[in-house]
Amino acid sequence: MDGRPLLPNEEEEEALPGVSDFRGRPVYRATSGGWRSALFVAVLELAGSFAYFGVSANLITYLTGPMGQSNASAAAAVNAWSGAACMLPLLGAFLADSFLGRYPSILLACTLYLLEYTPTHYSTTSIVI
Repeated sequence: MDGRPLLPNEEEEEALPGVSDFRGRPVYRATSGGWRSALFVAVLELAGSFAYFGVSANLITYLTGPMGQSNASAAAAVNAWSGAACMLPLLGAFLADSFLGRYPSILLACTLYLLEYTPTHYSTTSIVI
C-alpha cells in the first residue's frame, strides 16, 4: 500500500497524471466530471440512439418511395449504411486515441453527426407536410 487516504482532501490532491481538460489544464478528481458530465454523455447517447433507430426503421421506405430506388438497391444502401455505422466507431476510436484527443474527437463527431442528419431532416419535411 502507498499510505494515501482513500478520500484525499481537495487541498492535498494532486492532478491526475496524463489527464487534462479541454483547455489543457490539469484535472483534479474532486472538481471534474461528476453527475453533470454523466448526464451530458447519457443525453447524447440517448439522442444518438433515437436518431439511428428512427432513421434505420424508415430508411428502406424512404429510399423506395420519395427517392425512387428499387427494393434491391435500397436494401443494399441500407446494408452499407448499417455496416458503416457499426465500423466507423473503430476508426473514430483510433483517431481519437492516436491523434486528436478526447474533447476534439467528441466535438468533431457531434458536428459530423449534425451535418449528417440535417439534410435528411430538410429533405423529408416537405414530404411529411
